[in-house]
Amino acid sequence: MKKLALVLCLLVGVAHAQAGKFTTHTKIWNKLTRTYSTYVPPVLQENPALVIAMHGTTVAAETAPPLTICTQSMGWNALADANGFLVVCPISTYIPGGPDGGRFFWESYGREDDFPVAPDDSGFLRSLVIQMEKPVSAGGYGVDPKRVFVMGFSSGGMMTQRMCNANADVVAACAPESGPLWVGNPSIVIPSPSQPVSIMELHGDEDTTVPYCGGLFYTYAHGKIPVPGVDVDVDFWLKADGLGPNTTPMCTSGDPSPNVFGVDFKSADGKTEVQFVRELGFAHTYKTWTASTTWEFFAAHGR
Repeated sequence: MKKLALVLCLLVGVAHAQAGKFTTHTKIWNKLTRTYSTYVPPVLQENPALVIAMHGTTVAAETAPPLTICTQSMGWNALADANGFLVVCPISTYIPGGPDGGRFFWESYGREDDFPVAPDDSGFLRSLVIQMEKPVSAGGYGVDPKRVFVMGFSSGGMMTQRMCNANADVVAACAPESGPLWVGNPSIVIPSPSQPVSIMELHGDEDTTVPYCGGLFYTYAHGKIPVPGVDVDVDFWLKADGLGPNTTPMCTSGDPSPNVFGVDFKSADGKTEVQFVRELGFAHTYKTWTASTTWEFFAAHGR
């Protein structure tokens, strides 16, 4: 709590400080033009940490990508100003069609068939990590490879799960919010990560868009499709990280378990942690204050 209070105090202190630099970039990946933004605080640490923050599904015109959501709407710019880390805001792939015209969506586990051309989001995100780790003289920021962190909300949370599983060798810790491990295919076989990754997952127990205890999730392309409950995520990451098993399930008979508000497992050496936080009374909404909690977790889980 002292660490969290310090972060919050720092946030107040930087409210009137000089703004950092927000820059939008494009690159070609898998024959597609991809967009991402970087936020550099006024004082960037030497060999800084990197936070990749991923937006949720965004209904918009293809010409209006959600460039600033991860900073202005998710709160990561103020935290970067206070702590001197680099923020990268990648933009997902645009899918045309649907009742609202089109949307930006991530290629999470189970959603590969939604795209006319496979975007290889995992590869795109990995390429950004490698690029940011390069020295300034080579077009990077000299990011510390032991302090690379990823978070995302909703479909960005789903993609966080995939990114951190598929690229465990370049990511130290991840924080998916309201985004399960897979969508649409209960029989999907997800490989284990190449090495342990610390995970802090948050999910509102009144979420009806991506139900806390599993159920149906609406997609524009396929209508309602299944999503797992939070226990599936918890059990996967505990097994993947060599922890557990969990004996206090988060859900019982399809409903949130009474008086079970989270789980927290740590490895014997304290380097790897899997934590799940039940957000009491919250629906499918992002809470800006969770960025502070997430950064506190990240700051304690470099490699």
